[in-house]
Amino acid sequence: MTERSKSKSAAALRRFVFLTQWRLSEMFAFSMIFTLGALILVIHLATWGVEARKDAKFLVETPCFVETATIRPDPSAPQTRFRPEVTICYALKGESFTTTTYDRLTLTEDKGFTYDRESALAATRPFYPGRRTTCWVRVDDPTKATLVKRSNVWGWIFLLIPTTLMLSGGILLCSRIYERVFSQEARASVRRQTTRYPTLPNAPPAGSAPGRELALRLAPDASSTFSFGMATGGAVAWNVAAATIFIWTLCLAKTTADVWASWLFFAIFGGLGFVFACRVWTRLRIERVVGSTELEISTLPVLPGRKVKFCLFLRGRINVKRLDVFLKCEEIARYVQGTNSIVHRHEAYCSTIFTSYGVEVPARETRSERFTATIPIGAAPSFHAEHNEVVWKATLQMQFGDGGTFSRDFEIVVYPFLPKER
Repeated sequence: MTERSKSKSAAALRRFVFLTQWRLSEMFAFSMIFTLGALILVIHLATWGVEARKDAKFLVETPCFVETATIRPDPSAPQTRFRPEVTICYALKGESFTTTTYDRLTLTEDKGFTYDRESALAATRPFYPGRRTTCWVRVDDPTKATLVKRSNVWGWIFLLIPTTLMLSGGILLCSRIYERVFSQEARASVRRQTTRYPTLPNAPPAGSAPGRELALRLAPDASSTFSFGMATGGAVAWNVAAATIFIWTLCLAKTTADVWASWLFFAIFGGLGFVFACRVWTRLRIERVVGSTELEISTLPVLPGRKVKFCLFLRGRINVKRLDVFLKCEEIARYVQGTNSIVHRHEAYCSTIFTSYGVEVPARETRSERFTATIPIGAAPSFHAEHNEVVWKATLQMQFGDGGTFSRDFEIVVYPFLPKER
């Protein structure tokens, strides 16, 4: 491991340890969603999964003939509860067997009495004497067989519930950890300890670098890129899970009802996955078209009342209907109400500092736009505290002809106008 990677790991660890804005109730809720999905998955696999595995391992499909079909009353309630009993004969490995059975429960002497008289008679009616049908015989005990085997289709479909819970809780939990450890907020939380004014962030912000035309190149907000990556992963996971379960249940379907259930599942969850994938594809196309967009500034920190120069660099194959750059001030307040972490965002100031129509940038070319802006005198400076923030940013917004939009934020540090020390 190089010294640079060690320093990055140490910085991330310090942010992880010293960050105070963890919003534990929110992270606890996401953890509980993930844990609930994992618990449902374990219980489902321990019940249905074990039985399905035993069926796949020990049950073999065998032709058989029906000899008799009758119903048997429950000794404890002979007038109200019955179970169907069908006597069949079959051959396995050169040996002939005769047994009385119906479904899995009737393999046990005192179970399966879950029918009334009419239902039990209706269950035995299709199995008339002499009929040739199919039964499932246990290879470890050929004397036991069942005529009616429970379908596994709904068991596979049910797996989507814990899978969705685990994916949702895990993705949300990972995104919150990312925000608390690697985001600008996390970096500012540690920087406050070394800043002369504890509520003022250091300038330039993390990720900034020397510019080519102006003094500094601002770092774009990574939250949109990260959310796009999470959305892409979620769309892929959703569609793969839905397609896998659909194909698997369709292969296991034995009756017409099972086939219709598989197609109904695919129509609902596959349709949702298709819509999700279309949204992600639209965003991916816009991300690829826009390319790497850079914004440079003449000086940081910015003082109210002083003019600041900007230079915007556009790359890629861009054909934008309208391009705007806004100078915004956003106030953020966080508080806990009961077990809920609530975040209020208020846009205190917004001004359009650049607008252009019909912007076209050919492939492999770069276009630059220069403009100036002024922070109003008396405006609130950038502010970072445990529960409150004042964030200044330049927001780039593109509107495409097909209705798609793209926006990217660049944080600007604004200091109060302070006299120089003597």
